[in-house]
Amino acid sequence: SLLLTMFLMDRMGRRRLLQTFVPIMALCHFGLAGAFSFMGDSLAWPRLLAMASICTYGSAFSFSLGPIPNILTAELFPMRARAAAMSTSLGAQFIFNTLVGLGFPILRHQLGAQKVFMGFGFVCVATWLFVNKFVFETKG
Repeated sequence: SLLLTMFLMDRMGRRRLLQTFVPIMALCHFGLAGAFSFMGDSLAWPRLLAMASICTYGSAFSFSLGPIPNILTAELFPMRARAAAMSTSLGAQFIFNTLVGLGFPILRHQLGAQKVFMGFGFVCVATWLFVNKFVFETKG
């Protein structure tokens, strides 16, 4: 998917990829929340919805929030500040990824999977609003 992402970035642009795939990520989180609300039943569709949401989320992430923040950081800053900007960006990503990884089991235990994934979905909605208001295109 990396080669396809590189092709799409040059063809569609970074901002448009974020505008397209971040809402899909939100829908996947909302789909997971819905699936977990019916998971205790002996129905098959919640499991299928959960699987489809997870697979679709992985693809949408690989076309948007996976690679694009690093590329935007490299393109937004001048050469003299690029190393510091990239280090700060990657450091922040590692810190927040760690917080999500450590916090998820605790939040799931205290709130339930449905509420946690709803929260993640709303974070994606907030990200989409941020992209639409503040992120400009760096293609070309």
